[in-house]
Amino acid sequence: MNATLRNRLILAGGAGALAIAGVLRDWYEGDGPTVVRDGVTYHRVYKDTGGVPTVCRGVTGAEVVSGKLYTRAECDVLERKHLAIAEAAARRYINNFDRLNKWQQAALIDWFYNLGANEKTLNSTLRAKFNRGDIAGGCDELSRWVSGRVKGQLVQLPGLLDRRGTTEELCLNWGAQP
Repeated sequence: MNATLRNRLILAGGAGALAIAGVLRDWYEGDGPTVVRDGVTYHRVYKDTGGVPTVCRGVTGAEVVSGKLYTRAECDVLERKHLAIAEAAARRYINNFDRLNKWQQAALIDWFYNLGANEKTLNSTLRAKFNRGDIAGGCDELSRWVSGRVKGQLVQLPGLLDRRGTTEELCLNWGAQP
């Protein structure tokens, strides 16, 4: 793991799982394309590797309006909202979420932030293992979620390999107590 990321995660650890997940989001999502107009930087909507309209640091959904330019302040609001949505999904769909340590919780919040609560994630082996109480097995499943579509082909993406490697490490090796 990158030393700068490790230090940021350690610092965020004192604030809990949501803060840790925020560090992961900021590190792995990036800001997306921007344009400067009259000295103000705006974030442009783009399509992610799956063709999904995205803005800011990985925000998707109905609030993402093609052609609209988003200020940093608007992005901050959207990113906080979507991180809270991801946390709510993790709490709702992972039965033992509150019994996990903050690093495991953060890994799951990041997973839901990146992928959403959808048919694939809700019917996943990862979720089933966590819900059976197989925490280590659930953590191991993170490394299977490393593919995306590029020009219509499903391929392993280096950024996802790195991201899932980090979240799997957090999930398996960081912290023994909630």
